[in-house]
Amino acid sequence: MRKNFKITSLGFVFFAFFIFCTSEPIFGLGGVAKAELNQFVSKIRLENRLDRIGYLLIVELPPSFESEKKVFQFTGKFFYSTPDGYLTHVNYSRLMRMQTDKVPLQIVDKKRLDDFTEFWYLVWVSNDSERESLKAQFEPLFQHENTCLIRIRPEDEDRLVAMKLSYSRIDETLCPLRIPPFQSPIEKVKTPNPLIKKIIESIKGEDIASTVQKLQDLKSRYVREPGNSSATHWLVSEFSKIASLKVATHSFSASYYGNLKNVVAIQTGVKDPNTVFVVCAHMDSIVSSMNRKIAPGADDDASGSGGVLAIANALGSYNLPYTVVYTCVNAEEVGLLGSKALANKLVQTPQTQIKAVFAMDMIGYLDDNEAAVIGNTRSNWLIDVFKDTAFLYTGLRSKTFYDSNIWQSDHSSFWNVGVSAILSS
Repeated sequence: MRKNFKITSLGFVFFAFFIFCTSEPIFGLGGVAKAELNQFVSKIRLENRLDRIGYLLIVELPPSFESEKKVFQFTGKFFYSTPDGYLTHVNYSRLMRMQTDKVPLQIVDKKRLDDFTEFWYLVWVSNDSERESLKAQFEPLFQHENTCLIRIRPEDEDRLVAMKLSYSRIDETLCPLRIPPFQSPIEKVKTPNPLIKKIIESIKGEDIASTVQKLQDLKSRYVREPGNSSATHWLVSEFSKIASLKVATHSFSASYYGNLKNVVAIQTGVKDPNTVFVVCAHMDSIVSSMNRKIAPGADDDASGSGGVLAIANALGSYNLPYTVVYTCVNAEEVGLLGSKALANKLVQTPQTQIKAVFAMDMIGYLDDNEAAVIGNTRSNWLIDVFKDTAFLYTGLRSKTFYDSNIWQSDHSSFWNVGVSAILSS
């Protein structure tokens, strides 16, 4: 009886405190004590109200590992970086901590976190004509090189598609504060490994072409078309043919597009399963016209999905020291939604350390036997590894872009959470 009485009493104390904190400050004290207590409670209420406001801001620190460390320490993520700083999103409490620590910043815009009528979007403009077309319909809040920031309704995405513009909606979810570990570069190899050479030679162009044909025959893999679901089921069945893989779909919610699925196949490492490499491409497609029923997307990006499946088939029969996640993500064409959801899930998985991400987009485009490879500050070492290894084993030369401004594919979803990632195209 006494034990139950203690629990009940404790519950009463919490209940009384809750009522006290959410009602008018009329606690029966007097004088200075009452004034101080009322001020304390009023401050709690004010901060609770203010924490419903999201702030989009530029952290004015030049790109570097130390700058990234500070950004993640106070915000947990960023969306874009320039030579002048990092674009990120915080609530009031995090903003106050940054100001207390004297982190240099500039507030770009703010809105309620529970306001789902408008969102912030990054938009890629390739030339002045596209920039002027965008400005004729939306007012940019921020511009840097090819990137514009706008605030629009979700239904206005169709207007961006009609203008043939790539875009990415800024995720307003407050991520856990964390400092991503620095991933030490992989040692450069000077002599080809016969086993690796054998594995590479086992990958056949006709196998990738077969995957491309199957996916483009679905007519359209746009997120709202039946072909998108058909592509998901077919890719699951193909990955499931590889005995060593654990295959599943990763569901995520996209408010404007409903519930969607990524295809994820995991090959668990035998030496250090917590160290993870990700190989990805996007399986959806789109066309610039408002008719989405014909969007075969052979190069963009059935070719990348074919590459992921071919790599999984080539490596699936070997015991690998580290875990490899092969994934065909969804909804890249409507704001990189699938890769954002997967990146956030992976970095929040306990004990998991993502060593590197290799994204493929439009790899069916032939350009004088050269591959374009893109990475940001954190990924420079990975560009060098890719470039040197590709040339060592295949003679393939690479056009390298050490450029954080090129964000309009799934690799940038991993950049935003502090992971080394490159895009090959």
